[in-house]
Amino acid sequence: GEKRAMVESEKKFLTVFFSDIVSFTSISDKLDSIPLTDMLNSYLTKMSDIALTFGGTIDKYIGDSIMIFFGDPKTNGRHDDAIKCVNMALEMQKIMNKMSFEFEKKFKLDSPLEIRIGINSGECTVGNFGSDKRLDYTVIGGTVNLASRLEASASRGGILISESTKILIEEKINTRSIGKIKVKGFREAINIYDVIT
Repeated sequence: GEKRAMVESEKKFLTVFFSDIVSFTSISDKLDSIPLTDMLNSYLTKMSDIALTFGGTIDKYIGDSIMIFFGDPKTNGRHDDAIKCVNMALEMQKIMNKMSFEFEKKFKLDSPLEIRIGINSGECTVGNFGSDKRLDYTVIGGTVNLASRLEASASRGGILISESTKILIEEKINTRSIGKIKVKGFREAINIYDVIT
């Protein structure tokens, strides 16, 4: 509601968040459609409420995955955006631990549900993309791709962040260096950090 519905874009410094449920595909194969829909919608509703509380912009849902960004349409500066994003991720992990116990009993799951999270900060192209029939307000670019790759590399229940995010939050949030990893689509190995919960 805060952007005009026109094909337009601009460069902005954003902090981008991705999360997904570990092994969700195998879980979805075992559950009937009605309990699966109930579980997924309960999860997405709770995570969305948390995102909005922290001021994040929910970009999209891709099945069980969530993409959120901070820094557009409103920003309090790149440090504050990054800190809010990581604090949001910490809150999501805390709430997921509680929900997982409830889901395990209600849906008779074989193991607890866990989420993994990836966060990166940097320049992105943000705006309305698409055709004259359908537009999506979203962000694109290498910063987004790296956030997605970090999420895929995160441990169960973990929050993996890039060096650029770590620099923005280090005065407020504790992190631990994991070293470097090779990431698809990036020539150089990337320094990565775990958020200490």
